[in-house]
This record gives sequence, C-alpha cells and structure tokens, in this order.
Amino acid sequence: MKVEVQPIYEKGKSARARERVAMAKYRGILRVREERVHELGRIATVAALLSAVEGTETPVLPELHDACLVYVNGAQLRIRGFERVGDANYGQTWDVKAV
Repeated sequence: MKVEVQPIYEKGKSARARERVAMAKYRGILRVREERVHELGRIATVAALLSAVEGTETPVLPELHDACLVYVNGAQLRIRGFERVGDANYGQTWDVKAV
C-alpha cells in the first residue's frame, strides 16, 4: 500500500499540533506483519515504511514494533508502537494517509 506517513513523536516526545504541520512527511510502501524480532527475543507485529527502488526494499523510517492500529477513517489511519533508535526504545505514532 503506497502511503504518506507523518511521525507524531521525536525520541518519545510529542510535537504540538502546530509544530506537526512543519514536520517532515515520508512516502513509501506500508508493510505490517508479524515477525521474529531477535532484539526483543519474541515475535512482534512490526510496521515498516519502505522505499522500493529497483526491486530492493529499504527502510524510510525506523520500524514500529508492537504496532497497533488505533483507527481507520477512509484513506487515513493511525498506527502506534515503539521504535528502536540505537539502544533506546521510544514510543511512536504514525499518521498515515493512502496516496
């Protein structure tokens, strides 16, 4: 599914609504599936935003682990989880719009 994603948090801190307007939006292919996450030592639902160039998928944003669909409204949805940045885990929510 081709989408545009806008992360709501930066290193676990929420951006105010007026700040979010200026924050970057990322385009790519949304993939959500269960997979073994070795760092967690278990299977988790993982959401990924991927760029597909010449048949190779590369991550656009850090993956969301324990991804949970919060809502769907037409072509818009919200996914919540946590992202791993270095050795730290941060809560993250993506506002997603189908394109």
